[in-house]
Amino acid sequence: MDKKKFNCKMVDMPVITGFLLASMDRDKVDFLAYSPLFADPFMADVRTKQAECYAIVKAADVMKHQKAVKVQIDDRLVKMRIGMNQLEGYLKLGADKLDIKYSDFGITAIRAAIAKGDVETSIAQGHTLLTNVKRNLPVLQEIGLKPEAIVTMEALVNDIDGLNENHNSKKDERSRATGDSYTKLNDMWFIINNIAAAGRAMYRGADNIKYKEYTISHLLKRVHSESYASTPTLPTDNNQPA
Repeated sequence: MDKKKFNCKMVDMPVITGFLLASMDRDKVDFLAYSPLFADPFMADVRTKQAECYAIVKAADVMKHQKAVKVQIDDRLVKMRIGMNQLEGYLKLGADKLDIKYSDFGITAIRAAIAKGDVETSIAQGHTLLTNVKRNLPVLQEIGLKPEAIVTMEALVNDIDGLNENHNSKKDERSRATGDSYTKLNDMWFIINNIAAAGRAMYRGADNIKYKEYTISHLLKRVHSESYASTPTLPTDNNQPA
């Protein structure tokens, strides 16, 4: 993967591109007279690359979502481990009446998996533990285990399972979108600078307003002043930033 060659935030780049394309569209005659490089399908190609940049920005938001889900998973794993402490006590109390050995219920395996951060094994062993406990529930209830404790444990395991599927799904989504992120962003940055350089060359000393429209530092200030720093909506041909 390429190293970063642009000096702005990822989220700013497609918006800056939108500003430049809007200005370039108004000044199309000047650009075509300046260089044939800007003839069709130049602008259409740039819009395609701009859309790819928006996808990369979206992937960055996916990563934030992943982190939030991971926090939820860790929280529930802690609760699951605490819930097992009490359950373990009942298993030991009724060890001589259970249909399998206490050590075969899977509590040790779950603790080891949680300690390693192995969510999948924690889930699988959690389901195994619940199956074994439910099968021995009459015996365990006789010595004080409350049915609510099993309901709570099952809800935690199912919740962790669902969150983990969500986390993995977002991981795959991000991987597909950002496999060559820097390559695309660097390419976009190169194009942005070419457009900006041409615009400044044409309007330097001739039209100060248009000159500023092709000055990247000015465009960055405009991005931030107009609150575009969060992920923007992908513009259509009729909804270009102006």
